[in-house]
Amino acid sequence: MTITRRDLLRLIGAGTATAALPGAFSSIAQAAGAQAAGVPAAGNDPRPVLRIAVQALPASLEPLETISNIGLRQTTCLFDSPLRRDFKAEAATPGTAKIDPQLATAVTRIDDLTWRMTLRPGVTLHDGSTLSAADVAATFAPGRIGPDTPWPEVRILFGHLAEVRTVDALTVDLVTRNPDPVMPQRLAAYGAWIVGAKAMAAGGPETMRTAPVGAGPYKLAEFVRDTRLVLNSHDDYWMGRPAAREVHIEVVPEAATRIAGLISGEYDIVTNLLPDQMPQLDGYDDVEAVAVPLDLVHMLFYDTRRPAVADARIRQALNYAIDYDALGRAVWGERFSRPNGLQTPAFGPLYDADRRHFPFDPARAKALLAEAGYGGTPVRMRLISGYYVGAEAAGQIIQAMWAQIGVPLELEFVESMKQALEPGADVRMISAAFRFPDPLGGGVVPAWGPDSAVQKRGFWSSDRFNAAIAELRAAQETADRRRIFQHLLDLFDEEAPGVVLYGVNEVYGKRRPVNWTHYPLYYLDLRPDNLSFA
Repeated sequence: MTITRRDLLRLIGAGTATAALPGAFSSIAQAAGAQAAGVPAAGNDPRPVLRIAVQALPASLEPLETISNIGLRQTTCLFDSPLRRDFKAEAATPGTAKIDPQLATAVTRIDDLTWRMTLRPGVTLHDGSTLSAADVAATFAPGRIGPDTPWPEVRILFGHLAEVRTVDALTVDLVTRNPDPVMPQRLAAYGAWIVGAKAMAAGGPETMRTAPVGAGPYKLAEFVRDTRLVLNSHDDYWMGRPAAREVHIEVVPEAATRIAGLISGEYDIVTNLLPDQMPQLDGYDDVEAVAVPLDLVHMLFYDTRRPAVADARIRQALNYAIDYDALGRAVWGERFSRPNGLQTPAFGPLYDADRRHFPFDPARAKALLAEAGYGGTPVRMRLISGYYVGAEAAGQIIQAMWAQIGVPLELEFVESMKQALEPGADVRMISAAFRFPDPLGGGVVPAWGPDSAVQKRGFWSSDRFNAAIAELRAAQETADRRRIFQHLLDLFDEEAPGVVLYGVNEVYGKRRPVNWTHYPLYYLDLRPDNLSFA
């Protein structure tokens, strides 16, 4: 089945949304040159103000409850972690994972269950306090991180913590309930952002939601929910003074409006553009569009309690009926990619380059439907309007593909994730991020394991799958971990609770004087080594 870019535009009626901007914007951009990035701001501070337009902001600044594509941006501005992934080095040598010191100068395994963290001396937090073991203890307190955390996402990552021991002012031991071969990767990834103990003691948990204190390169100046976030430079930042005096992050829901603001000089960076909008920026000398492949996939997941998709053979049939190459090209253009299952080359020796995850096979799909006794029951897909890039188009394309095997698909569009997860749908879209380059933190366990939203909400559960995850957590040797992980992928394909559609690209626009690299996760890293102005 062949679907062209023109077919896609016709399907989703996007002709006006992706039409070229009026020529007047060219003259506006020239007139607004004084607003462009790299031009000093008024006052005594010669550094510029960096202005960023995003599609949305989270409701809270507590980093543990805003682990999402819109929440990670400000989190990586406000907070530092004990360790830090070197994404640039990883990009230079694909299939590797490189971790550097950040707030910790060293993280060392001293026995099977204990990891010792040695903190960097002289680090100043946003409230003027000096980084110490007390901040690590407050960050990893049982009620915040660990088995008692109220946030399931965090429990997946750090629910195995048993104890946090303060050795001295700059030394902390993290004790786990079971051996953990990937603790350094966890401490460089989601959830390990160090918060200020003094602020937590004074204001309690609510502090991090509205007045967070961390050790990151920028500190909070103003937060107006659903409207804007203003950050000031943390001039005492341990890596050196940040390149921008202020960072203004403004909510601009419409991508076309974000593009217009970039061209006019109102914004320096705009996020979450569609691939079809990239050519709109080609004719301008001072702006550019960039596509970055993310460590993130979009997937479908089934509510296996629903009669229409209760039989695994029907779910497998639906997966085999999707022409993933045609779908990926239609949504993402020629830049699309489809991982071979819930894995990434960064998994290193655990990765299987030869695995095939539900290839397009309509004949096999029809045979499975016949074997399952499928009688033509419609399937209902629920999608969130404007949340996942390309989701509306993908739903309509899949609708046409499933019709080819005799399965009618009804599409329902809602406005929020809360509405999407309400009962009444057979299939929904979900994203799965490779939070760190290991199955315990990437794709499989966070998205599909026993603490995942899919299993906790009852959409699907599997004793065999969960037993294999427990075995993977306990395994220490690389050969054993590879064998167990590949078995997990086999079980996933057999039970077919979902399917990987395609890898996701973040398409963003920026003014050329802004020297900034977007990493393969939704980080907004504005540290001195990743942001400068020409």
